[in-house]
Amino acid sequence: MFFNIAKFFGVLAEPLHATLIVLLVATVLLWWRRRLGVWLISLLTAALLAIACLPVGEWLLVPLEYRFPPYRDDATPVAGVILLGGAAADVARSRTMGHPVPGRAAGRLVELMRLARRHPAARLLVAGGSGTPGRPDDKEAPLIADYLVSRGIDRARIIVEAQSRDTFENARLGKQLVRPADGERWLLVTSAGHMPRAMAVFRGTGWPVWAAPARPLVPPAGTAWPRLNLSAGFYFLRTAMHEYVGLLVYRLTGRTDSLWPAP
Repeated sequence: MFFNIAKFFGVLAEPLHATLIVLLVATVLLWWRRRLGVWLISLLTAALLAIACLPVGEWLLVPLEYRFPPYRDDATPVAGVILLGGAAADVARSRTMGHPVPGRAAGRLVELMRLARRHPAARLLVAGGSGTPGRPDDKEAPLIADYLVSRGIDRARIIVEAQSRDTFENARLGKQLVRPADGERWLLVTSAGHMPRAMAVFRGTGWPVWAAPARPLVPPAGTAWPRLNLSAGFYFLRTAMHEYVGLLVYRLTGRTDSLWPAP
């Protein structure tokens, strides 16, 4: 139930969809209360101009992406590495091409393969079923596993968890599958902006994983400059808002113990 409700409201909260809703309301108001409609369209235009010209999304992403630093090897043995799905593989394109195709979050795969080669004895947990309502067979983890094997990773090291639909289920079902022992070090690989929520979720399940974020999408604070690119502005804003809303909702529903987890 939570998954379907979250997906529904997530669609409504998409910046582009929210923009369309505001535009529809403003259009109706132009016919009934013209002055109010003009004000609403003017505010919407100003907001779109700000998103297009100012790195608003990038500014919002910086606290998320740089909350947890890159993993630094300290010679402690690593028992396993966890890769969270979520566009690490492109399910639709993989089906069309007939072989695994990385998705827009392919940076996660790059980090996983780097860690897998750095720690050859570590097990590799690939977590991710179908995140699309109505398409339970579009499972991402098996595709990721096939891609890793095609890049020289021994399949015997890979553990596939293909039933989870969101980050909370990634952690809960993944832990049930691998049953980590006390004191084992497991590294968590996901997008840098998603890492705060992911770490909060895993800690909430009693699994003290170590953060190993993929390369950030945006530069550090103070280095993002104004530009004219509405498409990029919406992309970064959408990515940031998805995580901030996710952090809040997960905390309010008891899926995490912390709203803003510390490194």
